[in-house]
Parts: sequence; structure tokens; C-alpha cells
Amino acid sequence: MRKVLLLGLMLFLGSAVAFAQSRVITGTVTSTEDNLGVPGATVLVKGTTIGTATDLDGNYSISVPAGSNVLVFTFVGLRPQEVTIGNQTTINVALEPDVQALSEFVITSYGDQSKREITGAIASVKGEIFQDLPMQSFDRAMQGRIAGVQVTSTSGQPGGALNVRIRGEGSINAGNDPLYIVDGVQVANGGLSGQGSQNALASINPNDIESIEVLKDAAAAAIYGAQAANGVVLITTKKGTKGATKTRLSVQEGIVQPLELYDMMNANQLATIKRDAYINAGLNPASAAATYGNPEDPNLQSYDWVDALYRTGRLSVYDLSVSGGDEKTTFFLSGSYTKQQGQIIRSNYQRATGRLNLTHRPNKKLTVSANLSLAFQNTNGTIDRGNFVNGPFVAGYAARPNVPIYNEDGTFRNYPSNHLFGYNIVQGVNQELRSGKTVQTVSNLQLNYQIAPWLSWTSYFGIDFSDNADINNRPSTIAAFSSYGGASVFTGRRNTNLNTNHNFNFNKKFNDVHTVSGILGFEYKGAQSDLQSATGRGFPNPTLIYLQNAATPFAVNSNFTEYKRAGVFGQAKYDYDDRYTADFTLRRDGHSRFGEQNRWGTFGAVSVGWRLSSESFLQDVTWLDNLRFRGSYGITGNSEIANFASRSLVGSGGQYLGGGALTLSQLGNDLLTWEEAETFNFGLDWTLFNGRIIGTVDVWRKNSNALLFDTPLPVDSGFGEISRNTAGVRNQGIDIDLQTVNIVAGKFQWNTGFNITFQDNELMSLYDGLDRIGNDLIVGRPIRFWYANTYLGVNPANGRQMFDDLNGGYTYVAGQSTLSYIGSAIAKSFGGLSNTLTYGPVSLEVFFQYQFGNLAFNADIYNHGNWGSGTDNLFVNQLDYWKEPGDITTVGRPFEGGQAPGTSNISTYSTRLISDGSYIRLKQVTLNYTLPAVAASKIGMQSASLFVQGLNLATFTKYNGIDPEANSLGNTYGSYPNAKQFAAGINLNF
Repeated sequence: MRKVLLLGLMLFLGSAVAFAQSRVITGTVTSTEDNLGVPGATVLVKGTTIGTATDLDGNYSISVPAGSNVLVFTFVGLRPQEVTIGNQTTINVALEPDVQALSEFVITSYGDQSKREITGAIASVKGEIFQDLPMQSFDRAMQGRIAGVQVTSTSGQPGGALNVRIRGEGSINAGNDPLYIVDGVQVANGGLSGQGSQNALASINPNDIESIEVLKDAAAAAIYGAQAANGVVLITTKKGTKGATKTRLSVQEGIVQPLELYDMMNANQLATIKRDAYINAGLNPASAAATYGNPEDPNLQSYDWVDALYRTGRLSVYDLSVSGGDEKTTFFLSGSYTKQQGQIIRSNYQRATGRLNLTHRPNKKLTVSANLSLAFQNTNGTIDRGNFVNGPFVAGYAARPNVPIYNEDGTFRNYPSNHLFGYNIVQGVNQELRSGKTVQTVSNLQLNYQIAPWLSWTSYFGIDFSDNADINNRPSTIAAFSSYGGASVFTGRRNTNLNTNHNFNFNKKFNDVHTVSGILGFEYKGAQSDLQSATGRGFPNPTLIYLQNAATPFAVNSNFTEYKRAGVFGQAKYDYDDRYTADFTLRRDGHSRFGEQNRWGTFGAVSVGWRLSSESFLQDVTWLDNLRFRGSYGITGNSEIANFASRSLVGSGGQYLGGGALTLSQLGNDLLTWEEAETFNFGLDWTLFNGRIIGTVDVWRKNSNALLFDTPLPVDSGFGEISRNTAGVRNQGIDIDLQTVNIVAGKFQWNTGFNITFQDNELMSLYDGLDRIGNDLIVGRPIRFWYANTYLGVNPANGRQMFDDLNGGYTYVAGQSTLSYIGSAIAKSFGGLSNTLTYGPVSLEVFFQYQFGNLAFNADIYNHGNWGSGTDNLFVNQLDYWKEPGDITTVGRPFEGGQAPGTSNISTYSTRLISDGSYIRLKQVTLNYTLPAVAASKIGMQSASLFVQGLNLATFTKYNGIDPEANSLGNTYGSYPNAKQFAAGINLNF
């Protein structure tokens, strides 16, 4: 890194040195839009790395070597232009606005399509938007960037998984995750390791990605049939282009810091509130002093367990790519290495990736391409989520501050056995090994044969393979594990996903106005997963952790599962004169997961488009570049259920005549079939003022029907329940996306990107006509909500907590009769706002991400905001507790055990534990400086830039926990919060 930064410094110093060339060309670059000079435009001698940038008025001067005769003029938002020099010494150029975005091609299903022709709801994010951001997986790149796509980082674990929802949550018991496709490979998402939140999608280096397309409605996604109910995310990696070989090197170093953590009590503070809690409960305060210390003792020591667990971590990212090719063969070769320390000690993540994308054209008709990738991930994790004593996000805050962490000789102190099961969490995090190593490849081979100018044949083969090895070693040096000599658990997981498709593509134009195109194909997918694990106990030495050293083989386990799916599909498109468009899609799928009588399903969609801006009555509207209406309707399926949910199953259990026995464990249902999503979408796209304003609005509704549900059976059936297709959920909303070029003045340019989604989720029906199932599901409410007692605060007269009695008054005793609907756990709206300011070679991007309208349950208040009633350490704000009549406070009278006579327990489920989960987060700030082209070319570089950036810099919220984003699923119990990141780096292009 030191050498690279020195090289960057040398580039800056060298920018003042001029070249001596054989002739000098001068001139001015203007824009046809306003006839003003264009500052910062690039002027490059074609075929060389020699270039310059225009000044504030658009003027330039460039030295051109002998033998070179063409200048290339470029500027963002304007069309490039090449000019032959000849005998000229002055060349003035007027660049036209580039409205290429209207005809840009995006990846759609089994091919690509002009953006002008799309009638479905498709959103796209280009790789350049998130290039060089210090993130481990591409799903983070979508966060706040795409309307209708909600991405939340529910874990701050380095390399951790995310939660992605496209247009709401449509299923109760099946999956809600979208289908991910990387270069045609249908990849499995989720976690690969059990020793940390390791993301299967992190095997793809984000810097290798060319674009991400999201298919949001049935018209766009129906060609994927039974897998598309939750939307489809298409990832396309970079390819080589013919021409000179290009090399790109990116290096960045940074730090990772915790967000604002809870302020916990010291030993004296905890001893004070515990003494009063004992006294108020009529107990002997000496008992409190024996456990928590005497607040009057001047020698009472305090120990900060949280500070001992958290740290400032290091971040390193190195990325190198080489691309190029000739008329027949192009290539893209890349390698990357990422290392990030987590904000918790011993928590870290490493990833190394390699990629080779090849395309070869042996003749004019045949094209062969292969995308080959290999990734290695290594996670040293920590327990994330759940009330576990060996989880730092629970035990770290719970540990009593009067208990020393270390002995005087520096060894770890045995924690009191009457709390946290005697587990010293700092010792545990340091000595317990939680390692997960995974090797993964997502690769493919594709052959394309051009049968005729209008007809081609494509054969495709893809694989997503991962092999994981986990180790969890609990050494005997930790008191909780010493009784059996420590333990090691070794787990191996292997996942293989294969998919292949073969299809005809056709595209033909008639009479210059009629265009017919389409696809007809077949697809097959098979997936297998197997797991083996073994546990050993009794190790002679803590440094010996492998099973051959164990005295006792304690447990073994293994399992295997698989599924198969096959389908045929077709799609036809018709376009008349670039004005009227119609698309028709039909797919029939068969899946091994479903009952024999319903194993096959049919899915499809129809959509239409009308380009109003191509009509004669709008031809004279000069400020209108594009105006288009879209409408679609379709049905897609959700097959994300257990592999054998439809089968009658047997399992081992009990014994018969002294031997093992098999018993029926699940009753099958031959009628079980897909959940279906019926989608309506109406959209309007517009482009104004030569591309200065680009916008899209979509109004949509998604009805999810035949939802999988476990319904009760009569007692005499011998089974408690059976899986059936019943119940329904409706999601509906509005997606808005707006991109603007606000100001172009001299060297200064200001661009804005804004998107927001408004959504509503509602349970429409349950099985057998029920209108509710307890307080968990209620028809007419969202599928995730809070049903609790309404907390009214502390009564100043007596320090007791009060609840709404739902009759206009209050009560001290809450129960079933005082429970009511509080609000939704699903956000009502979400989106992002980015502003990019450019002045000459300097650019600044500021990006905000937000969500509104959801309530969040904070279990940390349950543990540490319990008014001194429990055994854990407490928030400092609990010191402001009620002491005498007339006290106005939010913390009631401390009472050991939590339940004073005539009141409900302090742990009663109420709105005291629930707060507004809405937030606005300053997600990213990036400052970039690009060296002048002349300075870069002096040492043989095409371009070079330096940047600094920060992530998760500030959060504006009313949420009463650490991280509202990590609580987006509703509960933050023991969750790993997200972290702030600061990084600096350099990009070099050769």
C-alpha cells in the first residue's frame, strides 16, 4: 500500500511537468445544447494515452506526436466525437447531448433488449455506480438505488447476508427472497456457514459486475415461471472488448468503527439501583451488596466489558483486472483480495476471488463463451442474534461491571456461576474458535449459433458449487466447557446447483415498421445439498482441537436433500414503428417438490407499451425526448418450500423388540402446489430536455394466492397438521424513480438521483374462512405486525407503570383484554437520494438511504431497561428512576423481581419495548480526484484517481436501539449492528 500511495503522490507532482511534442493543436469544445464552452471535457490523441482536459471556458491545447492524426473528444452526458487533424492547427468541436439511455440495452431473461422496447417493470444499476465501494457482496449495491427493492443489512458481520424484498412480502411460510441469476447461473442465496453470517452471494466480486437488472413485475419475470413470484435479480459480469489491452488496479485501506453503542452503568451505578430495588421489594440490601457491590464502598472497582469486546477494525481491498481482445477473441481477467476486521474482537472476514470471462468467435456464425469464477471465503464469526450467553451482543452488555475480566496475572477471571452460566464473554470470544471456510464457483459455458440473420440457437450450461468446512472449538480453559474437557464440532456442507437451457431466438423486421422477436426454449435445473458433522469431547490439551485427539466421540450427523425442476417457455414480442409494443410470455414448469397431482404449473404474462412521443401530435414538443406508457398482467410462481413438503415421511424414533424403529413423521398431500403471484403493473416513462430529466412511475398490485399453510387435523388422524395451499396476501404500491442533471455551468455539474416506494401489505384470507390465528395473523392486517399492550408511562404518584385499559382509562395490570393492534413491522415506504457534484477533476457523491412507517421491537430494553429488576447490567438512563411522589420520569420504581404488588411485571409485552423503526441514513460519501490526462499519460497511464469515502456515517431516527437497519426484520435480540467505514484508495488504469 505504501508503494502505491507513493506512486499516487508522484503522479500529482508529475502533473506540473509538460510534454514536448511535435505539433500543438488548440481549440474550443462547446455544447450544442447551449452553445457554451464545456469545462473538463477530455481531448485524447487516438491510439495513445496522450490527452488533456478543457479549461473553464472549454478551451484546450494539446501536443500531438508525429504519426497521429485523430483527436477524440468526450464528456459525460454528451456524445463522443472523433476529428481528423489533417493540416489544421485549430479545431473547434460542438458536442451533442447523449440520449443513449433511451436506447440502452439491458439484460432481460434469456437475452437482452433495448430499453426503449421494454414493457415490463425493469430497473437497472450499472457497475460504475458501486465500483470500489468497500462491500463484500453485490446485493448491498442495490440498497436505496432501485425503486421497489428494499435491501436491509440485518447483520453487521463482515461478509454477512442481507435481506432483499422486491415489492413486499408475499408469502407467510414459503420463501420471500428473489431469484438470483449470475451470467445465466441460477445461484442459491442465503448463508454458507454456520459459524457466522456468510453470504453465498459474496463469491462475486462487485468490481467484476457490469450491471444489475431487477425484474419486478410478471411481464418481466414470467419467463422464469415457478421461481419468479418474488422477483428476479440478473447480474451480468464484465466482458472484454476488442482493442488494446486495458489494466486496472484499485487499492484501498480503511477502518471499521462501531456505531453509537449503548451507555451502560458502571459498578457504583448498578449497585445503587440494585440496592434500592431490594429495599423496595422488602429484601435485605446486604444481599444486593454481596452480588453487585456496595455503592458506599469507595474501593468498588468498575470494569467495562463492552469496551473490552469492541474495537476499531482494519479494512483492505485490492482489485486487479486485465481486459482486451481482437476480432475473434475477447477476455476479461480479474483477481481481488478483501480483508475486513469486524467491530468485535476476533470477528473478521477474508475473501479472494478470481475470474476469467472469455468469448471466442471461430467463424461468423458460431460464438463460444465461458465465464469462470472461483472464490474463497474465510469467516471467523461470532454468535449473531439470539439470547445466548456466549454471544457478545447479549453477554457483553449483560456482564456485571463489578466483576473483573482478568486476574491480576493477566489470565481470564472465572465469572460468577450464578449469572450468564458462569461464562466470561471476553474469554469466550478470544478463545472459542468459530471458523467457516468456503470455496465456491459460479461458472458457465454458452454456445450461440447464428442459423440465419434473424434466427439463432443458444445452448447454455451453468453451475453454482460450494464446499464449506466449519469448526467450532470450545476449549476446556473456559469454565463452562471444562467439565467434559472441551469440545470440537466439525461440519462440512456441499451444495451443487446445475442448470441448463437451450433455446431459439428470433428477430425480424418487415416493411421497416413491423418487428417481431421472441424466444422458445427448454430449461432444466437440479440442486443437491449434503451435510456431515461430528463432535468430539475430552481433549488432552486446548491446542489440540481435531477429532483424532478427542477422548470421546460424542455425536455424528449427516443428511442429504435434492430437488429437480424442468420447464418449457416461450416469449413473443411485436413492435410497430417504435410506437406500439406487445409482449406475450408463457411457461410450463414441473417440480419435484409438489404433489403428484399438481406437479406441473402454467405461468404467463401479457404487456403492452405505447410511445406517445413518437406520435405526430407530439413531434413539435421540442423539450420532450421520450414519453411512454406501459401496462402488464401476469402470474408467476413461488416454489421456495421444503423439498419434501408434499410427501408422507418416516423418521427414526423409539424402538421395537429391542431394535430401531421407523415412525410416520409427516402426512403427505398430493394436491400441494405452487404459491402464485398475480401481478398488475401500470407505468409511465419520460425523458425531458435532452436527457436532463429522466423519470419512471409504476403503480402495481401483487396478489399472492394459494399460500402454503400448516392447517390442523382431527386428533384421531394421528397427525397434528397437514400442509395445504390456502390463504392470500396482497401487496400494492407506487415506485417512483427520478434522475436529473440540475446544473451544468462551466466546470461545475450537479446530478441528482431519487427513488421512493410506497407500499401496503395486507393479509386477505386464511384457511377455512378464519379471520385470525391468535394474535399472530389477522385478516386485514399486515403479515408482520405488533399486537401488544399500550404503555402509558409512569404514574408520578406511585412510580408504577400504566397501560391503556382500552376503555378510556388506565390500569396497572395488563392482560389479554388490554392487548391491541399497535402497528406494522413492514416499512410503508423506502428509497434513496444521491447527489453528485463535479467541479473539473473533483467529484463528490453524497448518498442517503431511508425507510419509514415500520415499528421495531427492541429486546435490549427487555434485558437492560427493566428498572433494576433483573440480574443484568443496565442502561445509564435507568438511574433517572422514580424515588418519591411527584417525580416525572420514564423509569419507574425499582423493584427486585420486576413485579410489585398490584402491578404487571416490568417485562410485560408492551409498547415500552416498541419504537418507530423509521430512519434516514447517510449511507455513503465519496470524494474523488482524477489526475489530468497529461499527467497520467506521462508515465504511461490512461487515467489515475485518488479517493476517500465513508459508509454509514450518520443515522437520523427515533428508534431507541443501536441500529434500526439491523432491526428491519422486527427484533434486534443480540443482533450484530452495522458499522461505520472510512477508506482511502487509488485507482490506476493502464
